[in-house]
Formats: sequence, structure tokens, C-alpha cells
Amino acid sequence: MGYFAAASIIAGAALLAVLVTIFIQRVIEVDLRRKHHDVGSTVFLQLGVVFAVLLAFVFSEAWGEYNQAAGAIDLEVGALHAIGMIAATLPGAQAKPILSEERSYVESVIDEEWPVMAAHRTAYLGTQGKLQTLLQEVANLRLPDDQRDKKAELLSLMAEAHAQRESRIFQAGSGIPGALWVVLIVFTATLALFVAMSEIPYSSTAAIIAACFAAGITSILVLARLLDYPFEGALALHPDDFAGLLGKISALLGHSGA
Repeated sequence: MGYFAAASIIAGAALLAVLVTIFIQRVIEVDLRRKHHDVGSTVFLQLGVVFAVLLAFVFSEAWGEYNQAAGAIDLEVGALHAIGMIAATLPGAQAKPILSEERSYVESVIDEEWPVMAAHRTAYLGTQGKLQTLLQEVANLRLPDDQRDKKAELLSLMAEAHAQRESRIFQAGSGIPGALWVVLIVFTATLALFVAMSEIPYSSTAAIIAACFAAGITSILVLARLLDYPFEGALALHPDDFAGLLGKISALLGHSGA
């Protein structure tokens, strides 16, 4: 969902609230609405409390998962950068294969896996294979006894990079269930209808209040939807960190004599 679509949904909800309010103002007399005001206001408040709790929970979950995806990217990039820096301290014949495979993996994340995550909310098997190849290069590394700690550190960083990649992929496909969205939309429409049936005698005032209420609630729902899947839509996370890492790996590879 882009910004234009988001703005259109909010504007459409406000316009619909205005039309419904004007219709109610013309069809149902204010005296009849006033007779039901006491009961209606009580029900409105009770429904509003339930809806507020549910909406806060949904928004918190969407925002939290969005931040988890961003954090997983940072940690994965950090682990890969550390792998590159440690590999660069090895002799050229040992450093080049590791750095080359790492660069190939990062390029695949940017050019192949990211579009797949955005379009299909899943991983790209080719990128997974390149990570496996990088792991094999590290696992097959033969170092003198006084440098074996470097291999252990590299393997530890590989495990961290793999774990964070799995977290990134999981967040790409983890969203708010459709049934919960239906409940939220039904609650929003019901509360907006209660506002439209207020005892305000002036059509213009009632319409403005209903429009503000509908637009306000809808804007929160739209924002939660934009955050729901962190790799698509107007607020999508981009592979900028991986692009920066690619430059650093290429520089390390160049210094190693490739």
C-alpha cells in the first residue's frame, strides 16, 4: 500500500461518514435520536473501550514486528561485516574465497531476495544456497593452531548472521491475521455509526464530527497496515545497510589482492 492509497482510504472513510450522517439527519428526527441517547452513549463507551484495547494491541504488535525486522537487518549486516574484517586478516589465498562468497551472498540479498520478500513474503532459495556456500568456505578453513580462534569466531558470526536472516525472513511473512482485521473494521464502522446517530441537531456539525472520528480511527488502522509487512508498501524497509556492506566487502576484497 502506497501513500496515495492510504490517503484515499482515509478520505473515503471520512466521506462515507459524512454521507451516512447527512442521511441519518434527514431520515431520523433529532427527538427520536435524543430518546435513545442515554442507552446509545453507554453502549458506545463500552464498545469504545474494547476497541481501544484491541487497537492498541494490534498497533503495538505491528510496530514491534517492524522494529524487530529492522533490528534483524542491523544485526545480520553487523555479523557479516565482522566476518569480512576477520577474513581480511587471513592470508590472501584463504581470504579471497571467503570474501568472494560473502560478496556474492550480499549481492543476492539486494538484487534477488529483497524483491522476493516484498512480492511473496518469503525467502529466495538461491540466496540461501549462497549463504550455505559461504558457511562451507568458513568451515573448511585450515589455520595454524595459534589462529584457530579466528575460525571459531567466524563460525560464531556465521551462526549469528544465519539466525538474523531467519528472523528477517520470518518477519517478512508474519502479519496480523485477516480475521482480526475484519473485527477491527467492523468495530470501526459500528462506532462511526454511533457517532453519526448523535443527537446533534445541526447536520453540518454532526457531519464534521463524524468525518473527524472516522478519519482518525481509519488513519490508525491504515498506519498499522503499512507497518504490518515491513518489506512492502510505503514504509517498506530497504536494503541500504546491505548496499553499504557490499561496498565494504568489495574494498576488503580489493585490499586482499583480488
